[in-house]
Amino acid sequence: MKSTAFFTLMLLGFGLASLSSSAQNYKHIGATGEIKDERGITVGSVTKEQIILDNKGKKIAFVDNQGNLVDAKTNKKLGRIGKDGKNYYDANGEIEYKVKENGATCDVYNAKGEKVGNIHSSMKGSACALACFEEKHRKKVK
Repeated sequence: MKSTAFFTLMLLGFGLASLSSSAQNYKHIGATGEIKDERGITVGSVTKEQIILDNKGKKIAFVDNQGNLVDAKTNKKLGRIGKDGKNYYDANGEIEYKVKENGATCDVYNAKGEKVGNIHSSMKGSACALACFEEKHRKKVK
């Protein structure tokens, strides 16, 4: 199984569409797995077992043992972590996020090269979790 740090970053990137670069879409995952939105409000978390939870503790997605991000309700594959550990692909195989290490943290960029998030380096394996909390999916979790 891939490293916990890698999966944490990749979970951040999970979603149906790429995040835009506007400040309102900027996300952050801290060292303990808390996912915060652009206002600093905790919107969810990522567990050590690579489970993505909403702000009420409800399981909304997970990374399986093959690196696929899976919707917890439908069991539908939403994307996958690249073999290099630095890219996250959507369900169609298109690059959705790239992760670049930046010292103690990692920056997350969408396919257009726009910075959309930042993740503590210990959580870089769960970057795909960020997309769980973008506007389309956020409506489902509230």
